[in-house]
Amino acid sequence: MLTSTWNILCESAIFILAGFLVAGFLEVALSGDWFIRFVSENRTRSVFLATLIGVPLPLCSCGVLPAAMALQRRGASKGATLSFLISTPETSVTSILLTYSLMGPLLAIFRPFAACVTALTTGLVENAFQQRAPAQDLQEAEDETAACCASCCGGSAGEDVEDSASAPLARLRGAMRYAFVDLFDDIFGWVLIGVLAAAAIQAFLPPDVVGRYLGGPLQSMLLMVVIGVPLYVCAESSTPIAAVLLAQGMNPGAALVFLLVGPATNIGSVGVLRERLGKRTVVVYLTTIIVVAIVMGVVLNLILSGSGVHLGTRALCEHVVPAWLKVGGAVAFLVLGVGSAWRLRWVPRLATWIGAKLRAPLKPPTL
Repeated sequence: MLTSTWNILCESAIFILAGFLVAGFLEVALSGDWFIRFVSENRTRSVFLATLIGVPLPLCSCGVLPAAMALQRRGASKGATLSFLISTPETSVTSILLTYSLMGPLLAIFRPFAACVTALTTGLVENAFQQRAPAQDLQEAEDETAACCASCCGGSAGEDVEDSASAPLARLRGAMRYAFVDLFDDIFGWVLIGVLAAAAIQAFLPPDVVGRYLGGPLQSMLLMVVIGVPLYVCAESSTPIAAVLLAQGMNPGAALVFLLVGPATNIGSVGVLRERLGKRTVVVYLTTIIVVAIVMGVVLNLILSGSGVHLGTRALCEHVVPAWLKVGGAVAFLVLGVGSAWRLRWVPRLATWIGAKLRAPLKPPTL
């Protein structure tokens, strides 16, 4: 399993770091609320703009919800709010580069395209069903989720960037701090979980089991829906898991369904949306995501069957990314991860937990 973990890190770490770097500069360029005025109209255009704005926006996983609630509270239609809520977690620079490194250029292009189709369809369907109703007070949900974001991200880099907007060097420092401190703290744990889960699947799950039980297109897609809807998994951590399942024999359409449904839905966000936007909106939200994800999975299978392209977990050639650069990226990722674990107090908390277990008296066995 250690060998599998290291191989996956070597294939993906350099692209993860590049994604963080791009996200840092995007945070500087897109800081502020300037985009809200573009999605404040209850029209089809607002849905398209909310989707496009959400694709590159470097928001942390738990920061997507308060941003979407802020859009709705400031006048955005429910359709635009849902589009933003879907396109942002399903796509990011880091996840696109990670998809390219593990599953090749075709899926790296088709994945964000499918995510945009999902977000656009959900927003347009919601606007079609939307009825006039009194505006609800969303401040409480925004404050609660923003507190969650602050606790896991260590704060936002927006204030630092705003205060030092006049100094290019200070803006550069703000971008780097956001990329490799704030955003890294938010995502590192999930990426590590995804890599470890993928390595465990690769090491311990026999390929014939995946091919036998997850090879069928429809049943495997439905299974990915059942797993992905309640699961809290970000776009980055879902990518290596999907890549290994794909290499073990699962059809590409099912892998795409997991990549679309997993990051876009989880039990926590569904609960907040039900309370703040209503039951009907939640039904539209979940139903459209599931249906469009399965449709896009079928389309991907048809494209691949017609083209003869094979997707695998080793899409890069040695001359494209040299071995020394892959190893250096993996080492740098682990070094940054150690710093992130210390900032998040993983080490002190683990030491405290181990000490408490060692000091706890042994309980006599019950007869």
